[in-house]
Amino acid sequence: MWPDKETEIDYLNFGYMVDLVADIATNRDLSPSTIGLYGDWGSGKSSLMKLAQKKIEEKYPKNEKKKDTIKTLCIEFNGWLFEGYEDTKTSLCGAILDALADEKRFSKEVTDYAKELIKKIDINKILGKGVKYGLDLFLSGGIGMLTDLSLSGLLSTIKSNAGEVQAKDIEEILSMLKKNDKTRTEIKKFRNEFKDLLKKSKVENVVVFIDELDRCLPDTVLEVFEAMRLFLFVEGMSFVIGADERLIQYSIKSKYKEVPGNNMDIGKEYLEKVIQYPLYIPQLTRAEVNQYLACLLLKQTLSDEKFKEILGIVYTLTPDQDFSMDLISDKAPDLTENCKQEMALARQISSVLAPSINGNPRQCKRFLNTLYMRLKLAEARNVILDKNILAKLMLAEYFNPEFFKAVTKPENRELFKEFEKGEVLNDENPFAVWKEKDWVKKWMQNDTRLEDENLDKYVYFSDVKNRYGQSNLDLLSPTARKCYELLVNGTEMNRNSALTFIGKLAPGEKAIIASEVFAVIENKSTMNVEVLRSYTEFCIKAGMMEEALKKLMEQPASKYNAIAYGQLTPFITKLSLDEATKFNDYLSTNIEVKKTIERQKKLESIIPSNKK
Repeated sequence: MWPDKETEIDYLNFGYMVDLVADIATNRDLSPSTIGLYGDWGSGKSSLMKLAQKKIEEKYPKNEKKKDTIKTLCIEFNGWLFEGYEDTKTSLCGAILDALADEKRFSKEVTDYAKELIKKIDINKILGKGVKYGLDLFLSGGIGMLTDLSLSGLLSTIKSNAGEVQAKDIEEILSMLKKNDKTRTEIKKFRNEFKDLLKKSKVENVVVFIDELDRCLPDTVLEVFEAMRLFLFVEGMSFVIGADERLIQYSIKSKYKEVPGNNMDIGKEYLEKVIQYPLYIPQLTRAEVNQYLACLLLKQTLSDEKFKEILGIVYTLTPDQDFSMDLISDKAPDLTENCKQEMALARQISSVLAPSINGNPRQCKRFLNTLYMRLKLAEARNVILDKNILAKLMLAEYFNPEFFKAVTKPENRELFKEFEKGEVLNDENPFAVWKEKDWVKKWMQNDTRLEDENLDKYVYFSDVKNRYGQSNLDLLSPTARKCYELLVNGTEMNRNSALTFIGKLAPGEKAIIASEVFAVIENKSTMNVEVLRSYTEFCIKAGMMEEALKKLMEQPASKYNAIAYGQLTPFITKLSLDEATKFNDYLSTNIEVKKTIERQKKLESIIPSNKK
C-alpha cells in the first residue's frame, strides 16, 4: 500500500522543476518572489514542494551545534488546516515569526526580538477585522490616513469593498489605531522591523511553502494573499504556492466583480500580480504513467539499495521514452528477474489507465491501493485472487462499468469466451457491439486471459468498497465530482454549469458520471424528470448517446410519463430516424406516453400548414 500524501522520493522525474524552484526561491536578486506551482488535483504539487524543500535544505544544511548559522529557512504552511479555527492571516504571520523565535536554532537576541515583534502587533485585531472590512487599502498606504476620517466617512469609503459593515467593529479598530502614535505606525514599520529581524538572525532567505490553498474558501485564499502583500514582502522572502490555478481564479472572481464595460479577466489579472513565476506541472504521458506505476510497485518489492539503481535508470528517461524490461536488462541485468512481474503489471494497467485519467499520478496510486486492499481482503477470507486478472477487471469496472457488467454476468461467460478468442460473433452475442470500441480493444490487448477463471469471487470483492460507504464517485477529481453534483441537483442552471465541465473530464470520469447519474434515475420508483434531463444532456455532449439509449430502454416503459417524455424530446431529436422510431415505439407501450407522442405528431403536422 502507498500513502496518499506527498513524498520525498522523485518517482516522476520532477528533478528539473525541483531545481528551478530551489534556484528561484534562494536567489536574493529575485526576491521577494512568489512561485506558483500549478496543476490539477493529484498532479504532484505537494510532492514537488516537498522535494524542493529537501533540495534547499540539503544545499544549505543546518548546523545543529551553532546558533544563528541558518542561511536559508524553509517554512511549511497549510492554510486549509487552520481554516475555520483561527484567522488564516494571523496563522501565516505567526508561522513565520514562530520559526524565527525558535530557541533551538537562533540566539536569545534573535528569539527575543521575534517574540517582541509578535507582541507589538495585534495581528488578530488588525488583520482579523481590518482587512476583512477592506481596511488593507488604508493600512498599506499609511495608517495616518485613518485619523482624518470620521466613522461615517470611513463606513462610506469602504462600503464598496466590504459590503455590510458593523459600525461598532469599525469604531473598535479606529479607537485602537488612533490611541497613540506608536500603535498607528506599527504596520507601517513592520516591514522594516522584520527586515531587521532577518539581519539579526543572519538568515539570507526565508522560503515559505504554502500548500492546499485551492482547498480553501475564497475568503481564506485572499487572506493569505493579503498577508503576503501587506507584511512579508521584504528582501530575502520567497513564497512557493501549490494550487490549481483555475480554483484560485474562481476564488478571486467570487470576491471581486468584473469591471463593467471592461474585458479584463479579474481572476487572471489579480493572480498574475501575485504570482511572479508560474510553473505548470505537465500531465503524465502514457510512458510516464507506466514508469510511475512501475516505480510504485518496485519500491514495494526491492531493497532500498536495488531500488536506488532503478531510480538511477528512471532519471535518464525522456518524457516519451518507455521504462522497459529491455532497459533494465541493459542497465541493471542483475535486477531483471526481480522486476519482471511488477513491470508486466504496470504495463498492463497503464495501457488502459493512462488515457482514462488524464495523466494524474494520484489516481494511479489510488488504483493500486484499491487493488491491494482487495487482495488483502480476499486473503483474509481465504480467497486467492490473481493480481493480474483483478487489475484487468478493475479497469473495466472503473472506466467502463457497462462493459464490466457484461463481462461478469454468469449467463455471458461462454459468449465472452468466444469474444476473447477472437471468434466471429453473431448478432445475438452481446459483445458484438463492443468489439470495435477503441477502449475495449486496448483492454483486450494484454496477455491476461479471463476465459477459464471463476469471476464470481472478483465480483464479490468489487462490491466491498460499497459496503464501506465508498463508491466510484471517490475516484473522481474535484472538477468531475462537482459536475456530478450539479447534474443530480436537477435545476436548469446547475445542469448548464455542469455541462461546461465536460471538456475538462477524462473519458473514464465521463463514464463514471453517466453511470452514477443514471443510478439516481434507476433507483427511484418514480421518474425524476429533471435528473433524466441532466442525464440525456450530459450524454449528448459527452458523445455517449448510444449507451444512453440502451440504458433508457432498459427502464420499464411504465416508469415514464408525459412530463418525462417532454424532457426526452431534445435527446430524441438527436437520434437517427431508426433509433428515434425504435425508442418511440418502446415508450408507446405506455398509454399515457403514447397519447403524448400522438399529440406531438399532430402539432408537428399542423405547424408547417400554418406557415404556408
